[in-house]
Amino acid sequence: MRYAVDLGNSAAKAALLSEGALRSLRVAAPADSRQPAAWTGPIATLLDLIASERLPATSLRVASVVPAATAALQLASAARSIPLDVIEARDVPIELAVDEPGRIGVDRVLAAWRAYATLGAPAGRGAIAVTLGTALTITCVDRRGRVIGGAIAPSPLLAARALAQGTAVLPEVTLYDESPDLPSAIGASTESALAAGILRGARAALIGLIADASAEMLRRDPGAPAPALALGGGAASAGWSAGIAADLREPDLVLHALLALPERASTGGRAG
Repeated sequence: MRYAVDLGNSAAKAALLSEGALRSLRVAAPADSRQPAAWTGPIATLLDLIASERLPATSLRVASVVPAATAALQLASAARSIPLDVIEARDVPIELAVDEPGRIGVDRVLAAWRAYATLGAPAGRGAIAVTLGTALTITCVDRRGRVIGGAIAPSPLLAARALAQGTAVLPEVTLYDESPDLPSAIGASTESALAAGILRGARAALIGLIADASAEMLRRDPGAPAPALALGGGAASAGWSAGIAADLREPDLVLHALLALPERASTGGRAG
C-alpha cells in the first residue's frame, strides 16, 4: 500500500485512501527543522505509526519543502526497505509559467493542480489555491491551466514569533491557529489583543490578497470567469479563516493531490 507523505515546516503527515476515506497521520516537526538530525525522531515516529496501521506501507510518495526532513526520511525508509518516490514541482502535470520554476514549492504546485483539476478545468475557469501552514501561500492557475504565480505571507504563528522577537516587552502569545474559535476584536489584555490582531489581521490580509489576485487574473484575461478558490492546510477550517468564501475547504489538500497524482507524473511525466 502506497502512502502519501507531506513534509512541512510545522508537521510531517502521511495518508492513504481506504474505502473512499482519507486515513491520515501527523507528527509535529522539530523545533529546528533545518537540521536532518532533528528530524530523526519525528520521522521514526511517523514510520512507526504507518507500520502500525491495518494497511502498512509498501512504498511512500513524498512531497517536501524541508530538505532536512527529506534527507532523514530517505535514510529511515532505506533502513526499513520502503521504496521512496520524491515528487518535485516539475513532476506535477501542470505548466509552470513562472520566472523560476525550479524554486516554486512542490506543495504549492500540488495544491494548485488539485484546485484546477477538480474545480477550474471542469468549469472552464482558473483557480486559486490557498495553503494555510507555516506560511500563507496563494497560487494562481489561469483558465488555460498554467500556474502563473501568487503571493506568500507569514502565518499567524510566524507573526506571533516575529512580534515577540522584534519588540522589547511583547510576549510570544500562544496561538492555536487551527482553533474553530475567533478571539474578540477588542482584546482586554496584551495577550488577547495580540491574538485579535494576529488572527484577524491574517484573515483581512488573506481576503485582500485573494481579491487582488482575482482582479489581476481578470486584468490579464479579460472576460474570464471568476477563478475557483480552494483552501488547504491545517487552518483551512479554523475560526479565523471561516469567513473566507471558498469553493473547497480541504485541510489535507496536498495529501489528496499526492494520492490523485497520475502514475506517469511520478516518473517525470508532465503535461502543460
